[in-house]
Amino acid sequence: MSTAAAEAPPSHPPAISHENLLFDYPEADVVLRSRDSYEFRVLKIFIVHGSSILGEKVLISSNPHPEPTTSTIPADSDGDSGPATNALPVVQLPIEGAILFSLLTYIFPVPPILPSTVEQIMELLSVAQLYKMDVILTHIRNHIAQQDPPFIREETAFLIYSLSQKHGLRTEALQAARCTLTFSSLTIQDLAEENKLDMMPGSFLHELRKYHQRVRSNLALDLDEFKKSNAPTILGVSSCESTTDSGLPDWLDSYISSIGTARVPALLDLADFYAKFFGHIEDLRPFGDCACSGMLGKKMRAIWEALTAVVHGSIAKVRLIYVAGYRPKDLNTFTG
Repeated sequence: MSTAAAEAPPSHPPAISHENLLFDYPEADVVLRSRDSYEFRVLKIFIVHGSSILGEKVLISSNPHPEPTTSTIPADSDGDSGPATNALPVVQLPIEGAILFSLLTYIFPVPPILPSTVEQIMELLSVAQLYKMDVILTHIRNHIAQQDPPFIREETAFLIYSLSQKHGLRTEALQAARCTLTFSSLTIQDLAEENKLDMMPGSFLHELRKYHQRVRSNLALDLDEFKKSNAPTILGVSSCESTTDSGLPDWLDSYISSIGTARVPALLDLADFYAKFFGHIEDLRPFGDCACSGMLGKKMRAIWEALTAVVHGSIAKVRLIYVAGYRPKDLNTFTG
């Protein structure tokens, strides 16, 4: 679907204001009214092209006998400070004014504006998804991805994960779940101490813990395969004084194995990787230089890059299961 901005360019720019939720097109032919009574004068064609579902509601509600509505822009008349009455059809929508205003900035050719809170942003994504506004949803997600600091980060991961499960936003739920992999523990006690336990129902937490378990299980298998195939191919025949059954230097085999059993599987530390390597060199120095010293340079970089790719690829293969018993709001709630 397209917003059809190029098909119906307005002859005059709209008046918009985030502070008082003002959105007014001079050529407006319909008024969208939020559930908290904010009114937005817009052009039908943009709504129709932005969402077939919402567009159908707008067209059906545009009856021959529209109810009068109060304009959101003061009337242009001398000495008249009162509002102007416009005989435009009014479409009542069960959407909060701040959310509807933000949504319109992604539908119309105006600067896009995200809501001010995490909860409202998630509600915006939910509304766009429920109205099947695929292009608009992509537009919003691309805008969110440009935020600094990142929208989904350690401080917001648990809240966004819970809200995503609530609204059925699978993309954000998976991104947030992956972000929580940097946490060493998901026990009730630890989450309570960090004031994160009240952010989600128990069923959401249960699924998140199972997701962590699946990541660790999958990662252990992929890393074991990496030790048997990729790593020996990159290194070639090792002349290390201390090798394992896999043919890898003991320090490297141990480091790779530790990633699969670590409580924080997403935390790859290059400094720790080199610390293990130099620790191994120092341990064997009294007995002479180890052949591993020849790995410095291309082989070390190649091993690290291949290992990083395996870890990230392994995590990416694990999907998040949508929690049974919770589902996004019924579409009828929005379409009336």
